Amino acid sequence: MRSFLVRAPEDTEILEFLRSYAKKHNVVKASIAGIGAFKEATIAYYDIDLQRYIPINIDERVEILSLLGNISLADGDVFPHIHVVLGKRDGSTIGGHLLRGVVFLAELYIQELPGPPLERKPWKYGLKVWDIET
Repeated sequence: MRSFLVRAPEDTEILEFLRSYAKKHNVVKASIAGIGAFKEATIAYYDIDLQRYIPINIDERVEILSLLGNISLADGDVFPHIHVVLGKRDGSTIGGHLLRGVVFLAELYIQELPGPPLERKPWKYGLKVWDIET
């Protein structure tokens, strides 16, 4: 298993950066953690009744207080699935599923996981989840 410490370049979109980085290093199953700041971001809340994400646009610089997630496969392609808690200037926080984040600074830890790749498959409620049995 490999570990990567990475600083995402300023002004990149973090999900695209993670997808590209994972492909470049052939990472198909991993855990991700990070801190830093976004210039702007879009997060989302998943509404189970509507079976869709409700986007929340954040048009200000925010600190990444916690970035947690994973890399697996969806439709045969690398898929970073990330959740964040973001801190605003006034000390308030907001969090959810990350749809987009324009990097000011992002320090990331990527820990590759053992075993075969995990593929996301359609599940009830309109979500794609890991195709594993517990």
